[in-house]
Amino acid sequence: MRKILIPTNFTVESLQLVEYAILNYPDAKLDIKLIAGYKLPNTRWGITHFNEREQIRKLFNEDFEKAKRHLVFEYKKNIEVFSFELFTGANSFAFQNFLEQVGAEEAVVPKEKSLSSSNKNCFDVTNFIKKNVKNVIEVPVEFSEEVTERKFSLISLLNL
Repeated sequence: MRKILIPTNFTVESLQLVEYAILNYPDAKLDIKLIAGYKLPNTRWGITHFNEREQIRKLFNEDFEKAKRHLVFEYKKNIEVFSFELFTGANSFAFQNFLEQVGAEEAVVPKEKSLSSSNKNCFDVTNFIKKNVKNVIEVPVEFSEEVTERKFSLISLLNL
């Protein structure tokens, strides 16, 4: 089974990377790990009550959840494991430790654009992956204008 890291910003567009990984390894069973960077709370109470699974659930939206379910159903013969992880570190050393825990040596990342998020606590891990993973495949991903504009919308500014 191949373990493949894929960065996500919890948008439907980021799932294009999952589909590319599946099509790139048609005869292999895949353990797909979608990862997103997440800034830990800066208070003792926030860190004590931080729950990674709960935070991941909050980052999902209805469209993303529906697209993920469709993808898993459509490629159920290829996908052995489909999971989500949050990287909460701040540098390459922390990311190397994260990689040791995850045990993945392959990744699929977007070629040109970064995975921006409307959530102020999320950050793109693509550069960490490119610098630290042994076998990285860069693929073109088509993002809608709405995804990149959402980061600077009035609503996202009010949520800061």
